[in-house]
Formats: sequence, C-alpha cells, structure tokens
Amino acid sequence: MNWSMPTIGGIQRTTGIVAAIATVMLAIFASSAAALSCVVGATLMIGNLFLLTIVGRAIVALAQGGTGNKAGVILAPMKLFLFVGVVYILVAYTHLNLTGFMIGAMTQIVAIFIETWHASSRGSLVHPSEDDNV
Repeated sequence: MNWSMPTIGGIQRTTGIVAAIATVMLAIFASSAAALSCVVGATLMIGNLFLLTIVGRAIVALAQGGTGNKAGVILAPMKLFLFVGVVYILVAYTHLNLTGFMIGAMTQIVAIFIETWHASSRGSLVHPSEDDNV
C-alpha cells in the first residue's frame, strides 16, 4: 500500500488560505471585530503548530539519546501552559469576538482534514500494478 502523509508546511499554508477566506466572509457577513478575532485565532493556531514541531523534534532528539537537555521533556507541557495563558489574556482583556476567534482557531482543524484528504488522494493515484514493491 502506498501511503502519503500531509506535511506541516502544507497544513500551515492551507490554514492561512482557509483563515483568509473565513476572515473575508466574516468581514462581509458579520463584523470587522469578528474578522479580526478570526485572524487572531488562526495566527495563534499557526504559531502553536510551529512551536509543536520544534518541541516534537527536541523530544525525539532527547529520546534518541541526543545532546538535548533533560529539561526537553517539560517543553510540551510548558508550551501548552503558555498557549492557555495567551488565550486567557486575549479573551479576558482584549474582549475578542469569541465566535470569530473560535472560527479562526478551527481553520487549522479544517486545514488538517483538507491536507489529509489531499495527501490520501495523491496516494491513491498510484495504480497497484505500477508499484515497484509488488
């Protein structure tokens, strides 16, 4: 079977495109506050996935006996704590439009589904008779 995986770059790119579409739609059909909140939510999710790749690499390097610091194990919970704090500050003190913010945050989940579908459709383009491993 031929498997094709979505890439982090592809997910980030698709998140940006979906967020831009959602932002324009919110600006037209809802309000500028909802559109701005959508941008903030999408930016936060893009930053989260970016930091997750860095933390993931550090944890894998540590697990493989690399020169990573033993404190690398605590990076994932600290990243989560950081983002929970950022979201709390954004929601509590800036009074973002929560609907727009959540739509922006959900753009990455939509992008993951789109990229997974895209990767699986690329994998299905290979006919079994064309596979060299058969």
